[in-house]
Amino acid sequence: MAELVFRIDAGEPARRELEISLEIPAEALAASADRQLFLPTWTPGSYLVREYARQLGPVEVVGGAGDAPVRCQKVAKNRFRLPATQGAVRVRYRVYAHELSVRTAHVDELQAYWNHACLLLWPVGGENLAARIIVTLPAGWSHACALPTATLAADEAVAVETVAERPTTRTICLVASDLDRAIDAPFLAGKLQRLDWDVLGVPHSIVCSGLGSVTAPATLQQDFTAIVQSAAAVFGGSLPYERYLFQCLFTDSGHGGLEHADSTTLLMSRTALHDRKGYLEFVSLAAHELFHAWNVKRMRPRELWRYDYENENYTRLLWLMEGWTAYFDDLLTLRAGIASREEYLRAFAGNLDRMRGNQGRFVLSLEESSFDAWIRLYRPDENTRNSSQNYYGNGAVAAACLDLRIRKLTAGANGLEVVARRLFERTFANGRGYTRDDVDAVLLDVAGTAAVETLGHLVDGTLDPDLQQVFADVGIAVIDDGAGAPFLGLTFDASGTTVAAVQRGSAADAAGIAPQDELLALQDLRVTGGNWRAVLKAVARVGEPLTMLYSRRGMIGTAVAVPSAGQGSIRLRPVPGATAEQVALRDGWLATACAKQQPDAAGDSGNAAPSEPRM
Repeated sequence: MAELVFRIDAGEPARRELEISLEIPAEALAASADRQLFLPTWTPGSYLVREYARQLGPVEVVGGAGDAPVRCQKVAKNRFRLPATQGAVRVRYRVYAHELSVRTAHVDELQAYWNHACLLLWPVGGENLAARIIVTLPAGWSHACALPTATLAADEAVAVETVAERPTTRTICLVASDLDRAIDAPFLAGKLQRLDWDVLGVPHSIVCSGLGSVTAPATLQQDFTAIVQSAAAVFGGSLPYERYLFQCLFTDSGHGGLEHADSTTLLMSRTALHDRKGYLEFVSLAAHELFHAWNVKRMRPRELWRYDYENENYTRLLWLMEGWTAYFDDLLTLRAGIASREEYLRAFAGNLDRMRGNQGRFVLSLEESSFDAWIRLYRPDENTRNSSQNYYGNGAVAAACLDLRIRKLTAGANGLEVVARRLFERTFANGRGYTRDDVDAVLLDVAGTAAVETLGHLVDGTLDPDLQQVFADVGIAVIDDGAGAPFLGLTFDASGTTVAAVQRGSAADAAGIAPQDELLALQDLRVTGGNWRAVLKAVARVGEPLTMLYSRRGMIGTAVAVPSAGQGSIRLRPVPGATAEQVALRDGWLATACAKQQPDAAGDSGNAAPSEPRM
C-alpha cells in the first residue's frame, strides 16, 4: 500500500524553524488531483480559518545528486502543484514555528510543540493514505504523541542530509493511518515530566512541559483519575479510547485547550497550579477537553462527520458541542470531589453574570451564533458582546437550565447526562453523526414534550431564562449582590480608562460614548485606571445626570450620561428552608462520588472572574 514519508527536523530548535521533507510514492501521485498538495487552513475544535500556509517557506521538489531543486507552482493560498516528473517525488520546505498555542507550531531551546495541521503538506485526493512521520530531536529530549511509534528502517535513520553532521540528535518514527489521524495527534517534545497510570483499566499519561522550578501538585494524578471516572460515568462508565494523553504546556500566562480523540493539549500559567482558583480552572480545563473525547471527537453533528480541512465547516450545533461540554467541565470537578459545592456554585454564578452582560443574546440565538463562529467568536471586537453570544458560557447556561428542567420533569430520575449518553449510543455507536432532530428525539424519550420545548426556547431565540424560577426548582436562591449601584455600561482596556466596549442600551451608549474614547474625568474629577471606580462611586447617582469628559482622536469632548441601576453580581445560595423535593433535586444535581465534598456553607457563592473561551 502506498505510504507517505514525512521527515521533520527539529534538531536545531534555536532556529525557530522546522525543516520538512515529504516522499510521495508514484502510486500516491496517481490518486492526487492534478498533482497538487495542500496544507490545512484550520484545526478541528478551533473554528477559525487560520491560514497556516503563511508560515511555509518555498516548496521545492528535490531530484537526484547534483540536480537543482525545482520550485512547485503555488496555485492557491495553501495549494502547490508538483512539476511533471516520473516515479516517486521528494518535496522539501520549511515552516516557521514560533507561536506557542494549542493549535499552532512552536520550537525553542526548551521544547517543541506542533499540530500536524500546521506542517503536513498532503496530496489532494490522498486523504486516506497512511504516513510515516520521522522526527529528529535534540539528544536528551523525550516526546509525547498519541500516534504509535515504529522501528526506523535502515534508510530512515538519517532524517535529513544535515543530521549526519549533528551527532547530538535522536530520531523517532510515528505512524498515522490517514490524514485525519495525523492531524488529530499533536506532537510535544522536550525535557518533559511524565506520569503514567491506569484508570478503569486504560493507560493514561500526563506530560508536562515548561514547569521550570514549579512542582506539580501531589494530588494531580489522583484528581485527574477522579475526573476521568466522573466523565466516564456520564456515558455509562466505560472509556471510548484505548489510551489517553494529557499534553500540558505551562507558560507565564495563558489559558486554553484543544481536544483530540486520544489526547488533549492544555495551556496554562505554571503558577496557577499552586493557587486554589487557578488550580480549579486547570482541572476544569482538563475535564472540558476530556469530555470532548465523547462529545465532539466521536459523537458529533452529521455535517462534521468528515472534515473539510481547507474550508469552513458550518454547523448550528456548537451550543451542544461546546456549550454542553462547558457545562459539564465544572460539574465534573464537583462530582469528582475536587471542588466543593460552594466553589462550583461560585464558578457557575460567573457564567450567569457574563450571560446577563451579553446583549448579543437578544440579537443572535445560540444556534445562529454557532453558525457564525467562523466570523465572530474567534475574532472578537468592540461590538462582539452586543452583536452575538458566546456558545461556550451561554451554552453552558442553557445546558444547566435544560438539565434542571429535565430533573424537575422526571422527579430527579433523569438529567442531561442521560440525554448525552443516549445520543452517543444512538448516533456515534451506530457509525453516524447526529442532527437536531436526533437531539429532540432523545429529549422527548427522556423527559417528554416539555423538555423539547425548553430546548427550543433556549437555543432558537433570545436567551433570557427566568433564573429565579430555574434555580428555585432545586432550592437555590439567586441573589444580586450590589444591585442598584450606578451603572454606565463601559468596559475599559486593562491599561487605563480607554473604552474597550460600550454595552448597547446603556447610559454611556445613550450619551454617545464610543469604543476607543479615553475617559478623562467624571463631574470634573480626574479619573485613572486605578481610581475610576472610587470616583464613580463618589459622584454618580442613579437617575441623575453625570458629566463625562473624554478624549476622542485627540479632541476633548463632554457627554452627559444618566446612570441606571446596575444588576450587581449573582450569588447562588442554597435555600435553608427548601422542601424535601427541592433538596432531593439539588442533591441529585450537585452529587459527588468522593469524600472530598464539603457541605453547603452560608453565603456560598459570589462571582468568578471570566476566563478565555475553551476548544
